[in-house]
Amino acid sequence: MLKIIFLLIALVSISFAEETKLANPESRVQLKNSVENIVSPQKLKDLKAGILISSAQTGEVLYEQNADELLIPASVNKIFTSYAALKKLKPNFTFKTYVYTKGAIQNETLAGDLYFKGGGDPSLVSERLWMLVNDLTRSGIKKVLGNIIVDSSFYDSVRTPEARPKYLKDQAYNAPIGGLSFNFNTCTVYVKPGQKVGSSPLVYTDPENSYIDVVNQATTSKAGANNTLAVNRTEYVKGDLGDTVLLRGAIPLDHKEVRFYKNIVNPALYAGHMFKTFMLQRGFKISGNIVEGVVPENAKQLLEFESQPLWQIVWGMNKFSNNFVADQTLKRLGAEVWGVPGTMEKGIAALENVLEDVGIPKNLYKIVDGSGLTRETKVTARQIGKVLQMAYKDFSSSPEFISSLGIGGEDGTMKRRTLAVNESIVRAKTGSLDGVSSLAGYVTSADNEILAFAILLNDPKLKYGKMSTWADQIAVAASKFHR
Repeated sequence: MLKIIFLLIALVSISFAEETKLANPESRVQLKNSVENIVSPQKLKDLKAGILISSAQTGEVLYEQNADELLIPASVNKIFTSYAALKKLKPNFTFKTYVYTKGAIQNETLAGDLYFKGGGDPSLVSERLWMLVNDLTRSGIKKVLGNIIVDSSFYDSVRTPEARPKYLKDQAYNAPIGGLSFNFNTCTVYVKPGQKVGSSPLVYTDPENSYIDVVNQATTSKAGANNTLAVNRTEYVKGDLGDTVLLRGAIPLDHKEVRFYKNIVNPALYAGHMFKTFMLQRGFKISGNIVEGVVPENAKQLLEFESQPLWQIVWGMNKFSNNFVADQTLKRLGAEVWGVPGTMEKGIAALENVLEDVGIPKNLYKIVDGSGLTRETKVTARQIGKVLQMAYKDFSSSPEFISSLGIGGEDGTMKRRTLAVNESIVRAKTGSLDGVSSLAGYVTSADNEILAFAILLNDPKLKYGKMSTWADQIAVAASKFHR
């Protein structure tokens, strides 16, 4: 028995020694030389680089360069948002969307208004809304004599965070946020040349809706001409009816179909118009209009519709760097912790508490939104590395967190990254703004050890593409590290 006890002690000691075995100095020097051959502060005087490479399991730092300098992370900021949401709300958390009635129901007719209230669900896209309407067919209502009242009061009225760059206009990645939102608050406009030269191009909106008014001032030009087609959402908003999309220029007769992704102005009205559209397609009859309002206290709940689980929402957010989903999620985090209405400020306060719990003091960084679509957010590579390490070791959410990161060369925003190794060993979140390139995540080393890395590159004189190549090369250098 004594021999067995000694054997167990020996095995534990060996295991502990293996886990705490420090990298030899020569390996560190090789990694340092590899990284600094790619990014050297001495060679690029305007470049600000914050880099940290460490063991995901132990936190042992294998290489660092200005790891405590505050830099712009761009969309790598979503690492903080997704970790805080999964940690605080839990992976199976769901958002809710509600339908209420106010008025008597007789002979399948509602003699009053139908209320459509959001709970901040960022996953309410066409197929999900169709499922919601399908559930509504069992409500006993076939005809609505009143209006459809859309209620977005679960979040505050700030649709576009003040910190976002002012030059961003109708781009899809600059979509507004709201308590009631649909299809990421974006719409796709498809344009095909007309039947003959001089005719108007054919225009389709997806999803097809009554919210967007298309003004087609474009023409079809002769085959082989330059494509000068421009599609923009105008600043003019048609009151409670929706947005105006203006087409100008010309598309050649032999040109293939082109598409434009645009955001919308009023999330609740957009969602309401699509709700009505799908109801009509499902056989409902609606007499009234789409009107903004608030569900009265004495209204009767008719339907509660659950979103996809949070882990699935975070998966899409990080894989495809969806700014709308990130900011929607952060507001919901704020509402859960500090109460309704959800605001960006409440979300940031909740996120700061999560970071403080993992050892990152509040006064050592600045985060102003959930998406990173701003130059005001500034964090350090060490802080990102700390979150990556904690996320890796936290089994309550680590599978969902890690699987949400893009796989190098295979999917999401990592699909086209030039990683000159077996790409599947890299899982990371990308980030880009003008003069900013960032990359953070995990990579397996030459010893098959999981390493966490955070790379923040800021240089106003350099384009994102050039710096993203450097970030990829640094990740490759980490993959070749051997203890």
